[in-house]
Amino acid sequence: MYRHWKASLFLMLSLIFSLASLGANPVETYTLSILKGPSGMAAAWMMENPPSSAQATIQFTVAGGADIVTAKLISGEIHGGVLPLNVAVKLYNSGISLRALAVVGNGMVKFLSSDPAMNSLESIRGREIYVAGQKATPDYLFRYLTSKAGLNAGTDFFPKYNLAYPEMAAQLAAGRIEAAVLPEPFATQALKLNSELKPVADLDELWRKASGLDSYPMSVFVITEKLIASKTGIVDAIDKAYRDSIEKTVQEPATSAKLIESLDLGMKAAVAEAAIPKSAYVYQRASDVRGSIEAMLRLFLEADPISVGGRLPDEKFYY
Repeated sequence: MYRHWKASLFLMLSLIFSLASLGANPVETYTLSILKGPSGMAAAWMMENPPSSAQATIQFTVAGGADIVTAKLISGEIHGGVLPLNVAVKLYNSGISLRALAVVGNGMVKFLSSDPAMNSLESIRGREIYVAGQKATPDYLFRYLTSKAGLNAGTDFFPKYNLAYPEMAAQLAAGRIEAAVLPEPFATQALKLNSELKPVADLDELWRKASGLDSYPMSVFVITEKLIASKTGIVDAIDKAYRDSIEKTVQEPATSAKLIESLDLGMKAAVAEAAIPKSAYVYQRASDVRGSIEAMLRLFLEADPISVGGRLPDEKFYY
């Protein structure tokens, strides 16, 4: 009798727990992509402590380039990631369902030379200037600022694009090339190898004078409509985790640099520590800095409309 009562109780409890589990919302897993190099460094603390909510968790994948992030966003393999601003806008304008959550990197492009005589934009006439990334932000920014100074690429100076960023930094430091336009942390990498390198011109200051804006957005964190539609509270968790990660990176460069190297984000700790204070890591809600975003996009539109999909994004682009 007792055994039958125990068996009945066990079956009843099993049924209750089974029904409860059927009624519970399952935990969903979403994937965010982190770029190796400058864009990914400020996300290290978020990777170390992944955001989560009661109904969702986040996992990370590390990508070697924006083209990989783009392909995975299109295929649906990932649900968010950092992209150059123009790439994110071009995807949106082509019909990919994504939204801009935040600008995570402002202007951090440097123009360095080993030639003391090269000390202004005017002094680059007739010179070869190595530029990081053809049709990337440094390229369009440099072309815009030199055109404002009355210099035309291809006639007054000659841009060269045949070196990868790390190699360009190494060649500049070794004196094999005399001038280069480089984003952080590669500019710092070159300076650490050769402290005699000097800025030819302050591109950030020239941008402020030309545009009337304090800075220009370079990197934007986008999320997919699928992630937004999940209604799990995970977007708010990501928003806070990423903001906190960037703040801690800026406030604690030495500790952050060690974490960056340990996570294999493409930078040795010594270089990362030196570069963090010179890198314009920010966390600005995209909707709050729409004016700055559109100012930069107009530069792309003027130089190469295809690079942003031919038009400014509408208000739905901004989360």
